[in-house]
Amino acid sequence: MKAIKIIFLNCIIYLYITSPSLVMSTELGFGYGKEFRDNSNIEQYEVYVREPLPFKWEFDHDFKILSAVEVGMAMITEAQSTNDEPARISVMPQLIFSPNRNVSFIFGFGAGFMIGNTKFTNHNLGGAMLFDSKIGLQFMLGQHWNFGYFYFHQSNAGIYDYNAGLNMHQLALSYTF
Repeated sequence: MKAIKIIFLNCIIYLYITSPSLVMSTELGFGYGKEFRDNSNIEQYEVYVREPLPFKWEFDHDFKILSAVEVGMAMITEAQSTNDEPARISVMPQLIFSPNRNVSFIFGFGAGFMIGNTKFTNHNLGGAMLFDSKIGLQFMLGQHWNFGYFYFHQSNAGIYDYNAGLNMHQLALSYTF
């Protein structure tokens, strides 16, 4: 459990140090999610970098469709559990629909893997390989700050015997460089 926390914290520090130098408009975010379906004791603490891709379409009245890729790392915890806490690493291509400068609808689908235990008290994620998706709404709070709400889903698409998946409400705060 301590090794996973150390790896997770090192990844956060790496992303924090390198993200401003990656490319202009890179977004560094932190999210909190809570399982709402089968086991409400599971929470997720995520850090992510959303990097714009060159594909974009601009229409009249400031409406844009943008593309991005999000690299996310999360620590997943279960209240009152004695099991090791797993970490999740995933890469998620995204489409961003922006009707104006201050509002964005974000849709993404990606893949990744879990590090550590994938079994919780009432929840078995099946194995290390995963697919994840996000759909949500993000608001610009100023020149650089953003606040968002996302529905986050993670499962293994039936490649393992167990496929309980995670379904989370997630709040995120991010900074655009």
